[in-house]
Amino acid sequence: MLADKENLLISAPGKVILFGEHSVVHGKTAIAAALGLRNYLFLQKRQDDVIEISFPDIGLDRTWKLTDLPGPLPYCPDEATHPLDMHKDLKQALTKLIDCDEATELAKEQATLAFLYLYICLVDLKKWPHGLTICTRSMLPVGAGLGSSAAFAVCLAAALLLHFGHIGNHSPYGDKSFEGFTDVELDLINRWSYQAEQVIHGNPSGVDNAVSAYGGAKMYTKPSGFQTLQGFTSLRFLLTNTKVPRSTKALVGGVGARLTTYPEVMKPILDAMQGVSNKCVDMFQQLRNGELTTSQVTEQLQDLIDFNQNLLTAIGVSHPSLDTICRITRKFNLKTKLTGAGGGGCAVTLLRDDTTEETVDAIISELAALGYDCFEMSIGGPGAGVASLADPRNEPLRINSISEMQMVSKDELESVAGWKYHRPDGNHV
Repeated sequence: MLADKENLLISAPGKVILFGEHSVVHGKTAIAAALGLRNYLFLQKRQDDVIEISFPDIGLDRTWKLTDLPGPLPYCPDEATHPLDMHKDLKQALTKLIDCDEATELAKEQATLAFLYLYICLVDLKKWPHGLTICTRSMLPVGAGLGSSAAFAVCLAAALLLHFGHIGNHSPYGDKSFEGFTDVELDLINRWSYQAEQVIHGNPSGVDNAVSAYGGAKMYTKPSGFQTLQGFTSLRFLLTNTKVPRSTKALVGGVGARLTTYPEVMKPILDAMQGVSNKCVDMFQQLRNGELTTSQVTEQLQDLIDFNQNLLTAIGVSHPSLDTICRITRKFNLKTKLTGAGGGGCAVTLLRDDTTEETVDAIISELAALGYDCFEMSIGGPGAGVASLADPRNEPLRINSISEMQMVSKDELESVAGWKYHRPDGNHV
Protein backbone atom coordinates (compact mmCIF):
# COMPACT_ATOMS: atom_id res chain seq x y z
CA MET A 1 0.00 0.00 0.00
CA LEU A 2 1.24 3.47 -0.81
CA ALA A 3 1.87 6.02 1.89
CA ASP A 4 -1.31 7.69 3.17
CA LYS A 5 -0.62 11.01 1.49
CA GLU A 6 0.12 9.63 -1.96
CA ASN A 7 -3.38 8.76 -3.14
CA LEU A 8 -6.88 10.01 -2.69
CA LEU A 9 -10.38 9.04 -3.80
CA ILE A 10 -13.14 11.65 -4.21
CA SER A 11 -16.74 11.20 -5.31
CA ALA A 12 -19.63 13.53 -6.11
CA PRO A 13 -23.19 12.88 -7.29
CA GLY A 14 -25.03 13.86 -10.40
CA LYS A 15 -28.31 15.71 -10.23
CA VAL A 16 -31.88 15.19 -11.28
CA ILE A 17 -34.46 17.92 -11.84
CA LEU A 18 -37.62 17.01 -9.95
CA PHE A 19 -39.75 19.99 -10.95
CA GLY A 20 -39.41 23.18 -12.97
CA GLU A 21 -37.90 22.00 -16.25
CA HIS A 22 -38.34 24.67 -18.93
CA SER A 23 -40.37 26.94 -16.65
CA VAL A 24 -37.12 27.88 -14.89
CA VAL A 25 -35.99 29.51 -18.15
CA HIS A 26 -38.95 31.87 -17.80
CA GLY A 27 -38.36 32.92 -14.20
CA LYS A 28 -40.09 30.07 -12.37
CA THR A 29 -38.60 27.84 -9.65
CA ALA A 30 -36.83 24.57 -10.41
CA ILE A 31 -36.09 21.92 -7.80
CA ALA A 32 -33.06 19.68 -8.28
CA ALA A 33 -31.73 16.91 -6.06
CA ALA A 34 -28.55 14.87 -5.73
CA LEU A 35 -28.67 11.64 -7.69
CA GLY A 36 -27.60 8.23 -6.44
CA LEU A 37 -25.17 7.90 -9.37
CA ARG A 38 -21.73 9.36 -8.77
CA ASN A 39 -18.47 10.40 -10.41
CA TYR A 40 -15.26 9.02 -8.85
CA LEU A 41 -11.82 10.62 -9.08
CA PHE A 42 -8.51 9.03 -8.09
CA LEU A 43 -5.54 11.33 -7.48
CA GLN A 44 -1.98 10.12 -6.92
CA LYS A 45 1.11 12.15 -6.18
CA ARG A 46 4.08 11.49 -8.48
CA GLN A 47 7.78 11.77 -7.81
CA ASP A 48 8.57 13.15 -11.27
CA ASP A 49 7.45 16.36 -13.02
CA VAL A 50 4.72 14.76 -15.15
CA ILE A 51 1.00 15.52 -15.03
CA GLU A 52 -1.17 12.67 -16.31
CA ILE A 53 -4.94 12.56 -16.73
CA SER A 54 -7.10 9.63 -17.77
CA PHE A 55 -10.84 9.90 -18.37
CA PRO A 56 -11.76 6.49 -19.82
CA ASP A 57 -15.46 7.31 -20.16
CA ILE A 58 -14.70 9.84 -22.91
CA GLY A 59 -11.54 8.16 -24.21
CA LEU A 60 -9.16 10.86 -22.97
CA ASP A 61 -5.55 10.24 -21.90
CA ARG A 62 -3.01 13.08 -21.76
CA THR A 63 0.35 13.87 -20.18
CA TRP A 64 2.37 17.07 -19.79
CA LYS A 65 5.52 18.16 -18.05
CA LEU A 66 5.31 20.96 -15.50
CA THR A 67 7.56 23.01 -17.77
CA ASP A 68 4.87 22.84 -20.49
CA LEU A 69 2.47 24.90 -18.41
CA PRO A 70 2.02 28.68 -18.76
CA GLY A 71 4.05 31.03 -16.57
CA PRO A 72 2.92 32.97 -13.48
CA LEU A 73 -0.73 33.92 -13.28
CA PRO A 74 -1.93 37.52 -13.12
CA TYR A 75 -3.43 36.70 -9.72
CA CYS A 76 -2.20 34.70 -6.74
CA PRO A 77 -3.43 31.17 -5.96
CA ASP A 78 -3.50 32.19 -2.30
CA GLU A 79 -6.58 34.23 -3.19
CA ALA A 80 -8.44 30.99 -3.85
CA THR A 81 -11.34 32.10 -1.68
CA HIS A 82 -12.31 34.49 -4.48
CA PRO A 83 -11.71 32.73 -7.81
CA LEU A 84 -11.94 34.88 -10.92
CA ASP A 85 -13.39 34.25 -14.33
CA MET A 86 -10.95 32.62 -16.70
CA HIS A 87 -8.59 35.16 -18.25
CA LYS A 88 -8.67 35.13 -22.05
CA ASP A 89 -4.87 34.99 -22.24
CA LEU A 90 -4.82 32.00 -19.91
CA LYS A 91 -7.50 30.18 -21.91
CA GLN A 92 -5.53 30.75 -25.11
CA ALA A 93 -2.34 29.48 -23.47
CA LEU A 94 -4.08 26.37 -22.15
CA THR A 95 -5.78 25.67 -25.47
CA LYS A 96 -2.34 25.47 -27.07
CA LEU A 97 -1.53 22.57 -24.73
CA ILE A 98 -4.34 20.50 -26.21
CA ASP A 99 -3.33 18.45 -29.20
CA CYS A 100 -6.01 19.14 -31.80
CA ASP A 101 -5.69 15.61 -33.15
CA GLU A 102 -6.58 14.19 -29.74
CA ALA A 103 -9.18 16.80 -28.82
CA THR A 104 -11.40 16.48 -31.85
CA GLU A 105 -14.37 15.81 -29.60
CA LEU A 106 -15.76 18.76 -27.69
CA ALA A 107 -16.11 16.77 -24.44
CA LYS A 108 -12.39 15.96 -24.46
CA GLU A 109 -11.39 19.56 -25.07
CA GLN A 110 -13.71 20.89 -22.37
CA ALA A 111 -12.62 18.34 -19.76
CA THR A 112 -8.95 18.99 -20.48
CA LEU A 113 -9.37 22.77 -20.31
CA ALA A 114 -11.29 22.50 -17.03
CA PHE A 115 -8.54 20.37 -15.48
CA LEU A 116 -5.69 22.57 -16.70
CA TYR A 117 -7.47 25.73 -15.59
CA LEU A 118 -8.04 24.53 -12.03
CA TYR A 119 -4.55 23.05 -11.84
CA ILE A 120 -2.88 26.29 -12.93
CA CYS A 121 -5.02 28.36 -10.56
CA LEU A 122 -4.46 26.19 -7.49
CA VAL A 123 -0.90 24.87 -7.77
CA ASP A 124 2.07 26.67 -6.30
CA LEU A 125 5.10 25.18 -8.06
CA LYS A 126 7.42 26.46 -5.34
CA LYS A 127 5.65 24.22 -2.85
CA TRP A 128 4.61 21.44 -5.24
CA PRO A 129 7.44 20.68 -7.69
CA HIS A 130 6.10 17.19 -8.35
CA GLY A 131 3.51 16.01 -10.83
CA LEU A 132 0.33 14.08 -10.23
CA THR A 133 -1.91 11.49 -11.83
CA ILE A 134 -5.68 11.81 -12.05
CA CYS A 135 -8.15 9.21 -13.28
CA THR A 136 -11.90 9.72 -13.21
CA ARG A 137 -14.67 7.17 -13.64
CA SER A 138 -18.36 7.94 -13.85
CA MET A 139 -21.55 6.03 -13.16
CA LEU A 140 -23.39 8.88 -14.90
CA PRO A 141 -24.25 8.65 -18.60
CA VAL A 142 -22.62 11.57 -20.40
CA GLY A 143 -24.95 13.99 -22.14
CA ALA A 144 -28.13 12.68 -20.49
CA GLY A 145 -28.87 15.85 -18.52
CA LEU A 146 -27.88 14.28 -15.20
CA GLY A 147 -25.08 16.67 -14.28
CA SER A 148 -22.15 14.47 -15.26
CA SER A 149 -19.92 17.48 -16.01
CA ALA A 150 -20.81 19.13 -12.68
CA ALA A 151 -20.00 15.94 -10.75
CA PHE A 152 -16.66 15.81 -12.57
CA ALA A 153 -16.02 19.48 -11.79
CA VAL A 154 -16.79 19.01 -8.08
CA CYS A 155 -14.50 15.96 -7.85
CA LEU A 156 -11.75 17.84 -9.65
CA ALA A 157 -12.03 20.95 -7.48
CA ALA A 158 -12.18 18.95 -4.24
CA ALA A 159 -9.19 16.77 -5.18
CA LEU A 160 -6.94 19.65 -6.24
CA LEU A 161 -7.91 21.86 -3.28
CA LEU A 162 -7.10 19.00 -0.92
CA HIS A 163 -3.92 17.94 -2.70
CA PHE A 164 -2.47 21.45 -2.79
CA GLY A 165 -3.41 22.21 0.81
CA HIS A 166 -6.02 24.92 0.26
CA ILE A 167 -8.42 22.88 2.39
CA GLY A 168 -8.20 19.80 4.58
CA ASN A 169 -5.87 20.69 7.43
CA HIS A 170 -7.50 17.66 9.07
CA SER A 171 -6.02 15.28 6.48
CA PRO A 172 -8.42 12.91 4.68
CA TYR A 173 -5.55 10.64 3.59
CA GLY A 174 -6.14 7.98 6.22
CA ASP A 175 -6.40 10.26 9.26
CA LYS A 176 -9.26 8.96 11.40
CA SER A 177 -9.90 12.48 12.68
CA PHE A 178 -11.23 13.55 9.28
CA GLU A 179 -14.97 14.00 9.68
CA GLY A 180 -15.93 15.32 6.26
CA PHE A 181 -15.83 18.66 4.52
CA THR A 182 -16.61 21.72 6.61
CA ASP A 183 -19.11 24.32 5.44
CA VAL A 184 -16.30 26.69 4.47
CA GLU A 185 -14.49 23.96 2.54
CA LEU A 186 -17.63 22.98 0.64
CA ASP A 187 -18.26 26.62 -0.23
CA LEU A 188 -14.76 26.78 -1.71
CA ILE A 189 -15.22 23.50 -3.59
CA ASN A 190 -18.52 24.78 -4.95
CA ARG A 191 -17.02 28.07 -6.17
CA TRP A 192 -14.08 26.41 -7.91
CA SER A 193 -16.29 23.72 -9.45
CA TYR A 194 -18.44 26.51 -10.85
CA GLN A 195 -15.31 27.92 -12.50
CA ALA A 196 -14.72 24.54 -14.14
CA GLU A 197 -18.37 24.43 -15.23
CA GLN A 198 -17.93 27.85 -16.84
CA VAL A 199 -15.01 26.47 -18.83
CA ILE A 200 -17.20 23.56 -19.95
CA HIS A 201 -20.57 25.26 -20.49
CA GLY A 202 -19.87 28.99 -20.75
CA ASN A 203 -22.65 30.39 -18.58
CA PRO A 204 -24.14 27.67 -16.36
CA SER A 205 -26.73 28.40 -13.69
CA GLY A 206 -24.55 26.98 -10.93
CA VAL A 207 -27.30 24.73 -9.61
CA ASP A 208 -25.77 21.50 -10.97
CA ASN A 209 -22.44 21.96 -9.18
CA ALA A 210 -24.19 23.22 -6.02
CA VAL A 211 -26.34 20.08 -5.82
CA SER A 212 -23.28 17.92 -6.50
CA ALA A 213 -21.15 19.64 -3.87
CA TYR A 214 -23.67 19.96 -1.06
CA GLY A 215 -26.08 17.11 -1.79
CA GLY A 216 -29.71 17.16 -0.73
CA ALA A 217 -32.06 19.28 -2.82
CA LYS A 218 -31.88 22.87 -4.05
CA MET A 219 -34.40 25.40 -5.30
CA TYR A 220 -33.29 27.62 -8.15
CA THR A 221 -34.93 30.77 -9.51
CA LYS A 222 -33.41 33.29 -11.92
CA PRO A 223 -31.91 35.70 -11.11
CA SER A 224 -31.93 35.19 -7.32
CA GLY A 225 -29.97 31.92 -7.46
CA PHE A 226 -30.36 28.76 -5.40
CA GLN A 227 -31.45 27.92 -1.87
CA THR A 228 -31.46 24.67 0.09
CA LEU A 229 -34.82 22.91 0.17
CA GLN A 230 -35.28 22.46 3.90
CA GLY A 231 -36.80 19.23 5.13
CA PHE A 232 -36.11 17.31 1.93
CA THR A 233 -35.65 13.64 2.67
CA SER A 234 -33.91 11.00 0.60
CA LEU A 235 -36.37 9.31 -1.77
CA ARG A 236 -36.32 6.07 -3.76
CA PHE A 237 -36.65 6.41 -7.52
CA LEU A 238 -36.21 4.44 -10.70
CA LEU A 239 -34.23 6.41 -13.28
CA THR A 240 -34.71 5.37 -16.91
CA ASN A 241 -32.43 6.53 -19.70
CA THR A 242 -34.17 6.20 -23.06
CA LYS A 243 -30.89 6.98 -24.83
CA VAL A 244 -32.96 8.97 -27.34
CA PRO A 245 -30.79 11.94 -28.36
CA ARG A 246 -32.27 15.42 -28.15
CA SER A 247 -31.24 19.03 -28.52
CA THR A 248 -31.78 21.02 -25.33
CA LYS A 249 -31.36 24.24 -27.29
CA ALA A 250 -34.06 23.25 -29.79
CA LEU A 251 -36.48 22.15 -27.06
CA VAL A 252 -35.99 25.33 -25.04
CA GLY A 253 -36.38 27.37 -28.21
CA GLY A 254 -39.59 25.56 -29.07
CA VAL A 255 -41.13 26.39 -25.70
CA GLY A 256 -40.10 30.02 -26.12
CA ALA A 257 -41.69 30.15 -29.57
CA ARG A 258 -44.97 28.72 -28.25
CA LEU A 259 -44.93 31.26 -25.43
CA THR A 260 -44.56 34.06 -27.96
CA THR A 261 -47.31 32.71 -30.23
CA TYR A 262 -49.76 31.54 -27.55
CA PRO A 263 -49.10 33.62 -24.42
CA GLU A 264 -52.70 33.22 -23.18
CA VAL A 265 -52.20 29.44 -23.19
CA MET A 266 -48.56 29.10 -22.19
CA LYS A 267 -48.43 31.57 -19.30
CA PRO A 268 -51.04 29.71 -17.21
CA ILE A 269 -49.17 26.44 -17.82
CA LEU A 270 -45.89 27.97 -16.64
CA ASP A 271 -47.73 29.41 -13.63
CA ALA A 272 -49.07 25.94 -12.87
CA MET A 273 -45.51 24.59 -13.00
CA GLN A 274 -44.57 27.22 -10.43
CA GLY A 275 -47.50 25.98 -8.35
CA VAL A 276 -46.07 22.45 -8.46
CA SER A 277 -42.68 23.69 -7.23
CA ASN A 278 -44.33 25.80 -4.52
CA LYS A 279 -46.37 22.83 -3.30
CA CYS A 280 -43.23 20.67 -3.19
CA VAL A 281 -41.44 23.23 -1.03
CA ASP A 282 -44.44 23.61 1.29
CA MET A 283 -44.87 19.85 1.53
CA PHE A 284 -41.34 19.19 2.77
CA GLN A 285 -41.58 22.13 5.16
CA GLN A 286 -44.72 20.53 6.61
CA LEU A 287 -42.88 17.22 6.87
CA ARG A 288 -40.08 18.95 8.73
CA ASN A 289 -42.59 20.57 11.11
CA GLY A 290 -44.36 17.28 11.77
CA GLU A 291 -47.52 18.41 10.01
CA LEU A 292 -47.31 15.65 7.38
CA THR A 293 -46.21 12.03 7.58
CA THR A 294 -43.76 10.45 5.16
CA SER A 295 -46.56 8.42 3.57
CA GLN A 296 -48.63 11.58 3.05
CA VAL A 297 -45.64 13.27 1.41
CA THR A 298 -45.21 10.28 -0.90
CA GLU A 299 -48.86 10.38 -1.95
CA GLN A 300 -48.72 14.11 -2.65
CA LEU A 301 -45.41 13.77 -4.46
CA GLN A 302 -46.99 11.21 -6.79
CA ASP A 303 -49.69 13.73 -7.66
CA LEU A 304 -47.12 16.48 -8.28
CA ILE A 305 -45.13 14.18 -10.57
CA ASP A 306 -48.30 13.41 -12.53
CA PHE A 307 -49.29 17.08 -12.75
CA ASN A 308 -45.82 18.11 -13.90
CA GLN A 309 -45.55 15.44 -16.59
CA ASN A 310 -48.92 16.44 -18.03
CA LEU A 311 -47.89 20.10 -18.03
CA LEU A 312 -44.61 19.26 -19.76
CA THR A 313 -46.51 17.25 -22.35
CA ALA A 314 -48.79 20.24 -22.90
CA ILE A 315 -45.86 22.52 -23.77
CA GLY A 316 -44.54 19.98 -26.27
CA VAL A 317 -41.40 18.57 -24.65
CA SER A 318 -42.41 14.96 -24.01
CA HIS A 319 -41.58 12.15 -26.46
CA PRO A 320 -43.10 8.77 -27.39
CA SER A 321 -40.32 7.00 -25.47
CA LEU A 322 -41.18 8.99 -22.34
CA ASP A 323 -44.90 8.41 -22.84
CA THR A 324 -44.18 4.68 -23.04
CA ILE A 325 -42.35 4.73 -19.69
CA CYS A 326 -45.29 6.57 -18.12
CA ARG A 327 -47.70 3.98 -19.53
CA ILE A 328 -45.68 1.00 -18.32
CA THR A 329 -45.15 2.32 -14.80
CA ARG A 330 -48.81 3.38 -14.56
CA LYS A 331 -49.78 -0.30 -14.85
CA PHE A 332 -48.06 -0.76 -11.48
CA ASN A 333 -49.75 2.32 -9.98
CA LEU A 334 -46.51 4.34 -10.10
CA LYS A 335 -46.06 7.85 -11.44
CA THR A 336 -43.34 8.98 -13.85
CA LYS A 337 -42.15 12.25 -15.33
CA LEU A 338 -39.39 13.32 -17.67
CA THR A 339 -36.41 15.00 -16.10
CA GLY A 340 -34.30 17.61 -17.86
CA ALA A 341 -34.98 18.94 -21.33
CA GLY A 342 -37.29 16.13 -22.44
CA GLY A 343 -37.62 15.07 -26.06
CA GLY A 344 -36.11 11.74 -25.02
CA GLY A 345 -33.36 11.64 -22.43
CA CYS A 346 -34.33 10.43 -18.96
CA ALA A 347 -37.40 9.87 -16.81
CA VAL A 348 -37.85 9.35 -13.07
CA THR A 349 -40.39 7.10 -11.38
CA LEU A 350 -41.17 7.47 -7.67
CA LEU A 351 -40.96 4.14 -5.84
CA ARG A 352 -43.19 4.08 -2.78
CA ASP A 353 -42.14 2.26 0.39
CA ASP A 354 -44.62 -0.49 -0.45
CA THR A 355 -43.18 -1.00 -3.95
CA THR A 356 -41.71 -4.50 -3.94
CA GLU A 357 -38.50 -5.58 -5.63
CA GLU A 358 -40.59 -7.94 -7.75
CA THR A 359 -42.52 -4.95 -9.07
CA VAL A 360 -39.33 -3.01 -9.77
CA ASP A 361 -37.82 -6.03 -11.54
CA ALA A 362 -40.94 -6.42 -13.69
CA ILE A 363 -40.82 -2.76 -14.72
CA ILE A 364 -37.10 -2.90 -15.47
CA SER A 365 -37.62 -6.04 -17.56
CA GLU A 366 -40.22 -4.31 -19.75
CA LEU A 367 -38.15 -1.16 -20.14
CA ALA A 368 -34.92 -3.06 -20.83
CA ALA A 369 -36.71 -4.95 -23.61
CA LEU A 370 -37.17 -1.57 -25.28
CA GLY A 371 -33.44 -0.86 -25.05
CA TYR A 372 -33.65 1.53 -22.10
CA ASP A 373 -31.19 1.59 -19.20
CA CYS A 374 -32.68 1.57 -15.70
CA PHE A 375 -31.14 2.47 -12.34
CA GLU A 376 -32.83 2.00 -8.98
CA MET A 377 -31.43 4.63 -6.63
CA SER A 378 -32.00 7.22 -3.94
CA ILE A 379 -32.40 10.91 -4.69
CA GLY A 380 -31.45 13.66 -2.25
CA GLY A 381 -28.46 11.95 -0.63
CA PRO A 382 -25.01 13.29 0.30
CA GLY A 383 -22.81 15.50 -1.86
CA ALA A 384 -19.04 15.46 -2.26
CA GLY A 385 -17.18 12.85 -0.25
CA VAL A 386 -13.70 11.52 0.46
CA ALA A 387 -12.68 7.90 1.05
CA SER A 388 -9.35 6.78 2.44
CA LEU A 389 -7.68 4.13 0.34
CA ALA A 390 -5.61 3.36 3.44
CA ASP A 391 -8.78 2.05 5.10
CA PRO A 392 -8.25 -1.72 5.59
CA ARG A 393 -11.76 -2.35 4.23
CA ASN A 394 -10.63 -0.98 0.86
CA GLU A 395 -7.43 -3.04 0.66
CA PRO A 396 -9.01 -5.75 -1.58
CA LEU A 397 -9.76 -3.13 -4.24
CA ARG A 398 -6.06 -2.34 -4.68
CA ILE A 399 -6.59 1.08 -6.28
CA ASN A 400 -2.96 2.14 -6.14
CA SER A 401 -2.35 3.34 -9.67
CA ILE A 402 -4.06 4.87 -12.67
CA SER A 403 -4.15 1.50 -14.44
CA GLU A 404 -5.89 -0.11 -11.47
CA MET A 405 -8.43 2.73 -11.34
CA GLN A 406 -9.09 2.19 -15.04
CA MET A 407 -9.65 -1.53 -14.50
CA VAL A 408 -11.74 -1.50 -11.31
CA SER A 409 -15.38 -2.35 -11.95
CA LYS A 410 -18.22 0.06 -11.30
CA ASP A 411 -19.64 -2.30 -8.68
CA GLU A 412 -16.30 -2.28 -6.88
CA LEU A 413 -16.15 1.51 -6.93
CA GLU A 414 -19.62 1.69 -5.44
CA SER A 415 -18.51 -0.72 -2.69
CA VAL A 416 -15.71 1.56 -1.42
CA ALA A 417 -16.03 1.88 2.36
CA GLY A 418 -15.48 4.72 4.80
CA TRP A 419 -16.84 7.68 2.83
CA LYS A 420 -16.88 10.99 4.67
CA TYR A 421 -19.46 13.48 3.43
CA HIS A 422 -21.01 16.77 4.32
CA ARG A 423 -24.53 15.65 4.96
CA PRO A 424 -27.43 17.74 3.60
CA ASP A 425 -28.55 18.42 7.20
CA GLY A 426 -25.17 20.01 7.98
CA ASN A 427 -23.77 17.18 10.07
CA HIS A 428 -20.44 15.60 9.14
CA VAL A 429 -20.26 11.83 9.12
